[in-house]
Amino acid sequence: MAKKSIEADGSGTRALRRVARHYIRQASRALASPELSDTAVHDARKDLKRSRTALRLLRPALAEPIYRRENALLRDAAHALNAARDAKVLTQTLQSLRRTHRALRRDSKVAELLRTLQADQASLRRRLREQPAHMARTRSGLVQLCDRVMQWRVGSHGWSVLGPALKRIYRSGRRALPAARPRPTERALHEWRKEVKYLRYALEMLAPMRARKVTRIARQAEQLTDCLGEAHDLAMLAQKARGFAQGNRAGLQPLFTIIDQQRDRLSLDALSRGEQLYRIKASDWERQLERYWIRWRRTG
Repeated sequence: MAKKSIEADGSGTRALRRVARHYIRQASRALASPELSDTAVHDARKDLKRSRTALRLLRPALAEPIYRRENALLRDAAHALNAARDAKVLTQTLQSLRRTHRALRRDSKVAELLRTLQADQASLRRRLREQPAHMARTRSGLVQLCDRVMQWRVGSHGWSVLGPALKRIYRSGRRALPAARPRPTERALHEWRKEVKYLRYALEMLAPMRARKVTRIARQAEQLTDCLGEAHDLAMLAQKARGFAQGNRAGLQPLFTIIDQQRDRLSLDALSRGEQLYRIKASDWERQLERYWIRWRRTG
């Protein structure tokens, strides 16, 4: 637990530095596999997101050039894995829709689209295995960063650093909550989802505070990111299907109708959950968590 979160009897900033190092090392190890399986890609992307969250929590303690350099490295490492992740998700999403909608199982053009997606996924896998140089550079950058982490000068601080960082993360998610109703753009939802994920992972790192309120907010953020993730996957599938339909003169209207219906439902659900999660102003939210922090540090 100590590697992944803070402790009651130590420095919050030093603990988060260890957390960042833990997840960077985990991501590097996941990418070391010569097969680079779908599971390894998935695990590496999650670890990179969590390491970026720890870095964001340390931002007030770090020199800004160092923060920007390390954040850019972690961001670029995650971007190198996006194509592999997207190829897998497109196939899984269409397979899921076909399982729950009989009309899609009977549609020959949908079956052809699925075969195309599966071929794209297989091609990406081969490319990663046959051209390992780029991934080797990515992993080398992570290994070097892992060595640098413990040299970050973060001091020995607690809420004086964590409070402003959490407030910034929460405020970013609150501001990113789409205003457009009833159908926000895919870009707006995607950007919002990224901010909500930072909040979720930050709160999970604070889980040892043992405050039920913190655990509940983290669970709300997790449910919201899951909802936004499903909507994003459907939007990606719709975009891919439109390109397929144009190139093959394929009529996929039943698929587009189902995607639109599900995405609208998920978007409305996400907006409702988001309004609940972000109903408090950032300053009030941060002060609330500060009370939990003080109580925990006194009794921990």
